[in-house]
Amino acid sequence: MSPPPELTLWGAGTSRTLRVHWMIAEIGLDAAIEPIGPRTGETQTREYQSVNPKAKIPALTHGDRHYSESFAILRYLRRTFPLIPFGQEQKTPEAKAHYDELASLILMELDATSLYVIRRHADLASIYGEAPQAVSSARNYFSNQLSRGIPGETLGEFVWGVHFSELDIIFTTTLDWALAVNIDLSVPYQDYLARMHSRAGYRQALITNRL
Repeated sequence: MSPPPELTLWGAGTSRTLRVHWMIAEIGLDAAIEPIGPRTGETQTREYQSVNPKAKIPALTHGDRHYSESFAILRYLRRTFPLIPFGQEQKTPEAKAHYDELASLILMELDATSLYVIRRHADLASIYGEAPQAVSSARNYFSNQLSRGIPGETLGEFVWGVHFSELDIIFTTTLDWALAVNIDLSVPYQDYLARMHSRAGYRQALITNRL
């Protein structure tokens, strides 16, 4: 009998869990999948909260250590299993500062400040309350920050340098989410998404991320 995988990924069915499924597929890791969903009660069990006391998904178990927050997990996996190379243009202090800038923009301004406001006050209005003005403002803010922070005319094959990185994972899932809530994206962003969607890792993640 072969030993169980060292890695266990907890969570499926959301854009945030898709991020980790995608990284695992890109690296080609053998991981056990516990496809628990959000708001199903599965994150409220004592077993799961021993993995992630915040009772959210995704979470990753590696040996006897547990990790949460999708972007932190992506970075951990890439550094622990260094099979996605860093290009020379990604190793300078200036490039690393740009990386941090892009990550902050995507996670804070586009995701948390814009899309999650729409999620709370449109899709989950029964829980958080309706706020149509906040939703409208969030849509406009998303488009404004996207065009200013990552201008379509400067967007290359990848969002950072000339190599695939975890920034492409969070940017793609963020743009996918924007389309899902009917935010229009111009042609350069649509072309970028088409390139990312054609990656074998993304297509595999769509399968393993299903509840």
